Amino acid sequence: MKITKPYLLNDRSLFQIHGQDSFDFLQSVITADILPLKEGKAVASCLLSAQGRILFDFLIYPDGHGKSFSFIFDCHKTEKDELKKKLTMYKMRNSVEIIDIDDQSIAISYVDKEKAFRDPRHKKLPFRRVVTKDKMGKSSSYDEIYKQNRLKLCVAEGPEEIPRGEALPLDFWMDKTTQVSFNKGCFIGQEVTARVYHRNKIRRRLIVIESRKIIASEVELPGKGFKYICQNKDMVLMLAPKEFIEISEVDKKMTLEWLGKKNNFYMYL
Repeated sequence: MKITKPYLLNDRSLFQIHGQDSFDFLQSVITADILPLKEGKAVASCLLSAQGRILFDFLIYPDGHGKSFSFIFDCHKTEKDELKKKLTMYKMRNSVEIIDIDDQSIAISYVDKEKAFRDPRHKKLPFRRVVTKDKMGKSSSYDEIYKQNRLKLCVAEGPEEIPRGEALPLDFWMDKTTQVSFNKGCFIGQEVTARVYHRNKIRRRLIVIESRKIIASEVELPGKGFKYICQNKDMVLMLAPKEFIEISEVDKKMTLEWLGKKNNFYMYL
């Protein structure tokens, strides 16, 4: 099911970064190449630990106000203060300001309207717009529809779906979603991430299994090398071993034998 009318995402929050050093500062810290921001495009990215583990994931939009570079961060609402604190720690003496935004949020729509940004993580994800909160309606049912559609594309986000301080970005297809760049140079956690990528040491990838009436955390896993992450209604997120992913990419049979029956599953395509 697609959503035709724009509506607010209830679990997102915004803040702004600006200042004459803001572009170079972000380019040296986060995982994605942010050059598309200069072209008016959105960027999806992460902030990693020094050990290459995901601490935060977010999207960034160019903000046209002011003479210096200005950007709007779109992050999970439960992590905004912590993310701002971490970026403040890293900015040190750079001329960078981090400012909260309380009266605006993110709306999504499958219709490309003025001032809308294409979500760079997958071509089938809806467009995103920065809007004034009181001008948009909210709907928890739409939130669930969006989440289910997003998970069928195997695009994970937020602390529930991407375990903080534990998850590796390439396990979550972030080399495919444009959230990690291997061409722009250094960023925090770059050495570990690049080593895994260039030595072809990716051992597991995210899959999302559609399995009704199963509480996945209480049952056995589909096989050796699988790792349970979380469950959202009928969608179970797991890391699957590389060998399983390679076979699935070749034979195109997107079903998985689990608990005595065949279950549909999704991976990033």
